[in-house]
Amino acid sequence: MNFNKNIVINWHITEACNYHCKFCFAKWNKPTELWSDPENVEKVISNICKHFRSQGYFPIRLNIVGGEPIMFPERLWKVVEIAYKHEMEISIITNGSHLENIFPFAHLISQVGISIDSLNHLTNVNIGRECGGKTISFETLREKIERIRKVNPDIRIKINTVVNRENFNEILVDRFAQLHIDKWKIFRQMPFNGNGGISDYQFYAFLRNNYNEELMQKSAPVHQDSLEALYMTDLDYSGKKDDKTNKQVIFIEDNNAMTESYLMISPDGRFFQNGSEEYCYSRPLTEASVEEALSDIKFDSSKFEERYNSWSTQSAVYEANTFFHVNDYDYDDYEIFGELSED
Repeated sequence: MNFNKNIVINWHITEACNYHCKFCFAKWNKPTELWSDPENVEKVISNICKHFRSQGYFPIRLNIVGGEPIMFPERLWKVVEIAYKHEMEISIITNGSHLENIFPFAHLISQVGISIDSLNHLTNVNIGRECGGKTISFETLREKIERIRKVNPDIRIKINTVVNRENFNEILVDRFAQLHIDKWKIFRQMPFNGNGGISDYQFYAFLRNNYNEELMQKSAPVHQDSLEALYMTDLDYSGKKDDKTNKQVIFIEDNNAMTESYLMISPDGRFFQNGSEEYCYSRPLTEASVEEALSDIKFDSSKFEERYNSWSTQSAVYEANTFFHVNDYDYDDYEIFGELSED
């Protein structure tokens, strides 16, 4: 197996969610959801594994997304169990409100991504990240992360943040560092379904206020025995050897980096792509082979790889610095990331 040729499949298994975020693109007008039928789940997962293993990919990671999949733990468990049987790496994206629902099988999960756009109650209410007026506080978030790490000490914790018009002025990096997370992914809100997205000023202001890779690396845990550690090198993203085996923590994706760079499956079992303001879909994976289904959509594998190395992040930070004329200053020891080196 080639440990450096990995692939991530994002299956949006449900549209149902207890939040109502204004900027959510996971909308399909209540489609048929395959995860209610384990036989169809088996068809999709075995189809995926057969194709990508024949192409030499390892690991194959199934990233289970919603909606909010953790709202239905018994149904979610069946998907996890089938994926585990097929020796897939398994990760889950959640809003964190019911994180305790996956504790019984958290030992099978390699990574949990928690969607956190703000730590301010009113901002979360304005975004729609609330249920019955209740939002997740920083203290509750930290407690939930600590509890799941007790269940699975090797689990990787990621936070996903969508920069939007409600949160672009918020400074989150200092408090996120206190959570000792493995990864922080920052997305630019995607124009979709009549929503025009955000301005360059708003996106770049958030990056200037929050991009501090050095701080996040210092606080990040190291998982020596995790699957990821088996195929990652002892070099960080800049090529410098690090005694702590530090790796890049902050990953940034603007709209271009997000377009046609994800392999996504809709709740009804079809690949779909976000190359325009409307989705395009493949034939169902319960009927067509993965190769046939992939021919129905556009997928840029080079952009997929750029999201997982430092290129997209370097580019976004450089653009932010250029926008605010930071790059006009000619420091001898000024790095592309906008931080002064300690050498």
